[in-house]
Amino acid sequence: MNGKVETDAQFRLTAAILRKVAGIMIPFYRKIACNYSFALKWSKAVRTTDIDTLAKMFKSVAPTAKLSSLSSNGIGYFFDFEYPEPIIQYSNGLTIPPGTTQFTFSTPVHRMIARAILPFYRALRYSSVYAAAVARAVNNRNIKRLRKLIRSKVTTIALKRILIAFSGVALNFKYKRSKFTYQSLLFRELVG
Repeated sequence: MNGKVETDAQFRLTAAILRKVAGIMIPFYRKIACNYSFALKWSKAVRTTDIDTLAKMFKSVAPTAKLSSLSSNGIGYFFDFEYPEPIIQYSNGLTIPPGTTQFTFSTPVHRMIARAILPFYRALRYSSVYAAAVARAVNNRNIKRLRKLIRSKVTTIALKRILIAFSGVALNFKYKRSKFTYQSLLFRELVG
């Protein structure tokens, strides 16, 4: 995600998709933000790409969530949620951009990002008007409107950039305690 605006012209993001994914992710991000030992164990599993541990940990906070897949690349993680066609799969993740480093994932930075994005995810989940506005901004490639909507909820100065990419949103965070940028992502995974 290099800042280029890319969206599938055939696909229209909906408030329902955003609300569902946000609702599933809120308990997970709350646990990361509030429980240091959970977050520490999660980070270690990300760095070692221990998918079994990640899956068990996620199920412990979201037992009814139906995942299509869960993956890690040693520098982040991705949750994939299955939908009927034409959507097929919508994803949520947090990662250091590939090519920057390997097997690095900071627990303190992850916790700060989780705290920062929780108000955004709560707004998506509990306000159909807000979720519809975010979806409309993504579909119309209205980055100015999207930035305004997101910055009203994600107020940390560590949020450096907001992008529209892959029929979704990329939030780039840069904290002083890390030399790496982290991306929080909501996007349409193209499968097949």
